[in-house]
Amino acid sequence: MTMNKARLQGLSAGIIFTTTIFAGFYYGTGLFEGTTPTAEEAKKTVQTKDADKDLMEREASKKDPSKDPSIVTYTIKVKTNMTTTEIADSLAKEKIIDDSAEFKAYMNDHDFSKKIQIGEFVVTNNMTYRQLANTLTH
Repeated sequence: MTMNKARLQGLSAGIIFTTTIFAGFYYGTGLFEGTTPTAEEAKKTVQTKDADKDLMEREASKKDPSKDPSIVTYTIKVKTNMTTTEIADSLAKEKIIDDSAEFKAYMNDHDFSKKIQIGEFVVTNNMTYRQLANTLTH
């Protein structure tokens, strides 16, 4: 099908007509009004975002061991043929975990004991058993 001059003019007129109808409804209904915030609304939004940022920074400092003296950080050195019991005892001695038997049971129950890697791992006392296990096995 070829586009002749009359068809092209008809198509163009239809597009212009449709655009005019949509613009009339949009501006005629007033839906666009109120989309630009007033100075007071903008100021309130900025203050809210600043408060959210401060809250996020405080939450991050709780998790950052360097900013919280109650967080204990320890680098455990896992050697060849080291058992889960030895690792759990070492973590308990360094105050990373409270109960070495419970951690050992967790490692065994979830099959992490078989996947422990050799190397040095940095752990903290605010890590969950799952996080500790993932650290020691990756």
